[in-house]
Amino acid sequence: MQFFKPFKTDKDVNVAYEIFAELVSSRLGSYMGFPLLELKIGEKDGKNGFFMEYLPEKADEKVNNLDELKSALAFEEVILNIDLKEEHVLAKDGKGYIIDHGHSFTAWKPLYYIQEIIDKKVARFNLWADIDSFLVGVEKIKSIDDKEIKEIMKYTAEEVHELNYCKLFTKMHKEETIDLSFRIFNYRRAILDRFF
Repeated sequence: MQFFKPFKTDKDVNVAYEIFAELVSSRLGSYMGFPLLELKIGEKDGKNGFFMEYLPEKADEKVNNLDELKSALAFEEVILNIDLKEEHVLAKDGKGYIIDHGHSFTAWKPLYYIQEIIDKKVARFNLWADIDSFLVGVEKIKSIDDKEIKEIMKYTAEEVHELNYCKLFTKMHKEETIDLSFRIFNYRRAILDRFF
């Protein structure tokens, strides 16, 4: 069964940043082996949004991929996800997934706020992690080549730009989004081990 999450309709460039953040987080997380859902952009009832697998249950420490979830705390920190909370960890058939990455990277954050939090732990929920599981996640993240990260960011930003859902998301915004997101990722990756 598929769940449909419609895009926000505010006339605000942050809507495009949020679409980018959700999509790039899903792609990066999946690429690195973290338990995030695959998102597909589509239309339903005249509205654009994301299609994803429907997750009927709230996850808990009994899920069969608990180690994956615990290590994913490092991923949530590296993408600057200020909105990780227990309600954003859902499950299906005993497997847990982290959802809702619309407040990652630069989405809904002015630059002065990013500067204020860039050196701090931002996750509000620790995914039941301990230091060892967190460091497993850190190692996964540090093992990925910069070129791969940047490539995923580039084609995702290009897709959001071509979607033309938000006219305020110009080519300049697309390039800035790639640059800032890549800088955030690289900077936080370098200091990740301090966040537990």
